Amino acid sequence: MKILFVRHSEPDYSMLDGKSTYTGFGRDLAPLSENGRAIATRMAKDNRLLQAQVIVSSSVTRALETAATIVREIHLPLLVEPFFHEWRPDMTGQNATRDEAMQAVQLYEDYNGELPVHSPVCYETASQMKERFLTALEQYRHYDCVIIVCHGMLMRPFAPLEMIEYCQIIEVEL
Repeated sequence: MKILFVRHSEPDYSMLDGKSTYTGFGRDLAPLSENGRAIATRMAKDNRLLQAQVIVSSSVTRALETAATIVREIHLPLLVEPFFHEWRPDMTGQNATRDEAMQAVQLYEDYNGELPVHSPVCYETASQMKERFLTALEQYRHYDCVIIVCHGMLMRPFAPLEMIEYCQIIEVEL
């Protein structure tokens, strides 16, 4: 199975900043920025996308809006997969504060995606995230080629790049 990973485009968090009810997963409601829409529109014209049979998107707004841009360009069916969501900096369900989330990011990077034994925060490890993705992917295995619009952290176990740009397309054979 060929996967064309597409990282979502640039989000605009400005309308959510300063609103305490939009922390944690609440920030996933942010739409794309105007620049993000322009980036997505350019990416949607990439000929590599034409080999796909379906687009599967994370349910997070920035990914869905990016996927919708591809749909408008190449007219493929769009499926939404809730388990292709972003990496979870807080596995306790308490919605980590911004400082705790930043601490989780730093520890994730420092420990190569593993959780240190005495970590002050409990985040999703790289292996947990990969397993979540692969389990959800099973229902799409009957396709030869799938566009998956998701998040850089979710893509990294399959494309170990330091940085994945907005709307970067990464081809992977699984």
